[in-house]
Amino acid sequence: MSDTIELSASMRRLIVYGILFYFALFAYATLAEDAMAMLVTEFAFGVIAVGIGAILYREADEPTSVVTGAAVCLIAGGVLQFAHLVSGLVVIDLASTLLVYAGIGLYIYAAWNS
Repeated sequence: MSDTIELSASMRRLIVYGILFYFALFAYATLAEDAMAMLVTEFAFGVIAVGIGAILYREADEPTSVVTGAAVCLIAGGVLQFAHLVSGLVVIDLASTLLVYAGIGLYIYAAWNS
């Protein structure tokens, strides 16, 4: 049983470009102190988290694997990011960030142990 997944080259590129887009947008919004760009950055954070989580969930071998756990954390984190954008509650933003970090950590763990 392997907890890693095999993604096509185009899927890997899409993920990398999405993450690079997020960081570039975040850098611009921070340096320019542009509130609208920061709002778009926060929305992109949610979209990327849900997108990567969905890819991992679809490709996971078993419903109880570490990769599935990573996918669920990423999807939940992305959904909470959208809830934060609607509500403005900082606690929801923190929970979103922690879930995304947990999802990334679980995937790194799965890749490390494969």
